[in-house]
Amino acid sequence: MNIVILSCGPGLKEVVEEYGHSSEWIPNTINNSSVNFIVNKVYENDFSSIDIADAFIITGSKYSVYDELDWIQQLKQVTKKIIKSNKAVLGICFGHQIIASALGGIVQKNKLGWELGSYNITLTDAGKKSLLFTSFNDNDIVYESHQDVVVKLPHKCVELAFTEKANQSFVYKNNVFGVQFHPEFSYDVTRKLMDLRIKNGVKVDCDNLCISTNSKYILKNFINYVLRGKK
Repeated sequence: MNIVILSCGPGLKEVVEEYGHSSEWIPNTINNSSVNFIVNKVYENDFSSIDIADAFIITGSKYSVYDELDWIQQLKQVTKKIIKSNKAVLGICFGHQIIASALGGIVQKNKLGWELGSYNITLTDAGKKSLLFTSFNDNDIVYESHQDVVVKLPHKCVELAFTEKANQSFVYKNNVFGVQFHPEFSYDVTRKLMDLRIKNGVKVDCDNLCISTNSKYILKNFINYVLRGKK
């Protein structure tokens, strides 16, 4: 099975040099030998045909979906084609926002400030029943690093999870998923990001970082969902 990772940025230099890139963390977290991962650096205009993929994962980014950059506009169009093709797609952070924007939702800078560090998220009734959140409990801890949020969900999207600051997950037509948090992040990566951004003046809700145990299941559950559809 081919999973195309649409990589939306080079990552912070200090993090990449020490821990690698999210396009490496995602396959390592999924750890499934039946999956072949293909990485497209879309921020360098590296777009391939959607026909080569069984499903897609859209990564986070330092950019905003409302930035007037050609590759972001092209990514929105590609995302629309993926959704129209009925192939499964999971958006993470910026990817979550790209999907929402492509479907007609609204993404803005959060007036309540950054979500940076570890947060407990609340599952909706739909979230508790969703295959995406299998082995994930209501009020479990996730890792966050963002200031943009989906302030209005697209039509026919169902909210799966939220915090006091923002929507944290939604689903569209049972095969298009978005998560605002980062299931691919480790404790060390999150701590490094926090330290770098706090040093640059970002205000955090809490400087203590809790361990996220079950967030990784989001990626595994997405792959299991896709594999189930291939049988």
